[in-house]
Amino acid sequence: LMLRLTLALSLVASCVAASNAPLRLRGGGPLTWAKLIKTPDAIKEGYSTESKLEISKQSDINDGTTIKSTFIRKAADQISHVLKATTSYQGVDIEATIDGSGRIAAEATYKDIVPGGELSISADLAGGQKIKDISTPVISGDYRQKDVVASVTVQGSSIDAAAVVEVGDGQIGLSTSYNADSGKLAEPSLAARYNGGKYVVSAVSSGLKGDDVLASYTQAINDNLNVAGTFSTNGNKFSVGGAYKVDADSDVRAKVNSDGVLNIGYSRQVTKGASINAGLEVDTNDTDKRKFGLSLNIK
Repeated sequence: LMLRLTLALSLVASCVAASNAPLRLRGGGPLTWAKLIKTPDAIKEGYSTESKLEISKQSDINDGTTIKSTFIRKAADQISHVLKATTSYQGVDIEATIDGSGRIAAEATYKDIVPGGELSISADLAGGQKIKDISTPVISGDYRQKDVVASVTVQGSSIDAAAVVEVGDGQIGLSTSYNADSGKLAEPSLAARYNGGKYVVSAVSSGLKGDDVLASYTQAINDNLNVAGTFSTNGNKFSVGGAYKVDADSDVRAKVNSDGVLNIGYSRQVTKGASINAGLEVDTNDTDKRKFGLSLNIK
């Protein structure tokens, strides 16, 4: 394992060495690779068409343990249940989940294992299986130093590594993977992001050929309205959307993509401890193909 971690870190060493701690303006510190390539919230978040009830309760056990029960309507006569518990013990955040199929998943995260370092270990066990059948653990870590963040994930013989460097208002990232069994190093992916204050533009290239590039743009029109768009050279697909904050307790959002699928989302804080979310999806090419979901969250 140590050999694999050393190899993975060497893949991103050049990016780490390239940083000379330039003046930070709007960046606010480099993002991890996963956040660097994330789809804008106005297009990704708040459109769920699941019908579900979420009930969260925080107890005084271990200085604060949260239990969340989620009931999801899968079909007219089928409701699934997911139970999730989160707690913290001696600096380690622990999360355990069990769903209706009996699948158990657990993750432990140590956020300050070394200054600037975070380490997490996760594994899961399918329902009906024995302990010896537990999945290969996933070990991942982030290390942040000045204007660089490096990330490594190891699962069995597979290693994913990435690094992001912040230069002023811009960030540049590199990601790749290596399989120790086959000895093959995957073609790296590159990403870049620029924060212009009221707008953010980013692009990620899967591979170096440039035939699979996803670009995104987000603009804050004012304090209540954000718009965003994405475009992919892989199939020339695009999405445009916007999110509007109606008042302090509610917001509405909408998006449409190049396939003609329209999504509308609405959320409202009903009381201090309860909120509702609604989502509608319609295929404009065939309006009979539509989905609707309503969820209630109680804390």
